[in-house]
Amino acid sequence: MKDKISIFFYNIFRFLLKKMPPAFGKFLGKLIAGLAYLITPGRRKHSQQNLIRALGLDKEEARKMIKKVYKNLGYDFAEFLLEDTFSNQDVEQMVDFDGLEYLDQALAEGNGVIIYTAHLGNWELLGAVLALKGYQVHSIAQEQNNSLFNERINQIRRNVGVGIIPKGLSIRKAFKVLKANEILAILGDQHARSDGWELEFFNRPALTFPGAVKFSQRTGAPIVPLFFHRQGWLKHKLKCYPPRKIKAEASEAELKAELKSLLELTEEEIKKEPADWMWLHKRWKTYN
Repeated sequence: MKDKISIFFYNIFRFLLKKMPPAFGKFLGKLIAGLAYLITPGRRKHSQQNLIRALGLDKEEARKMIKKVYKNLGYDFAEFLLEDTFSNQDVEQMVDFDGLEYLDQALAEGNGVIIYTAHLGNWELLGAVLALKGYQVHSIAQEQNNSLFNERINQIRRNVGVGIIPKGLSIRKAFKVLKANEILAILGDQHARSDGWELEFFNRPALTFPGAVKFSQRTGAPIVPLFFHRQGWLKHKLKCYPPRKIKAEASEAELKAELKSLLELTEEEIKKEPADWMWLHKRWKTYN
């Protein structure tokens, strides 16, 4: 029943967003955010504790920040439902690009590129933006428990030109993507469970996916850190950093140092606007 209700509301939201002017999405995003804030008290409390421990905020500051986080997530969802209606011209109006030439430089080497990014800003729209600009982008994605909902969101991704690699098939398909000199996007800020490396993130131990550095080591594909920041409704900034290369003979200690450096860069980007990040994640769950 829960799955059917989710699809029902998904279909309504999608229909309304496609029929109404884009400004309607801002209103709908706020509505979705408000409802989510009210019905997830446990997640809300957990997120506030994350902010207090990571950034040293007091309880009131954390409460206000989490309201902004939910608002941004509401905007994210509304924009995602619209993204396969956007054109390249829309993208140029919506996004301020900073350093995108680094991605072109990395692709020119011919070994594919690994984009290292995070759940920062509208990360779903990030892939669509790059695809609409002509890049061949593939993203490793976690399948949703609701199979119907999973198919709906994957259809939007495919419509806009983003390739989806299910986590269970990620290794083989990731190598194929990089061999074709295309882009593999990896979200490196999630909890990695038992197969992750223990590294400090906001001064707390957290299990971290090593996939980005391992793929780079084995394929020669450079890693390009790339982050997306919200500037407002349908307004974003894309920040791209110079490529990083991992030597084929790098030791595990060297790989961990490279991954730690990427985590530190992610922290810096989050601190620029903390409300952009997905504080609802149970990022430190193993050590809480």
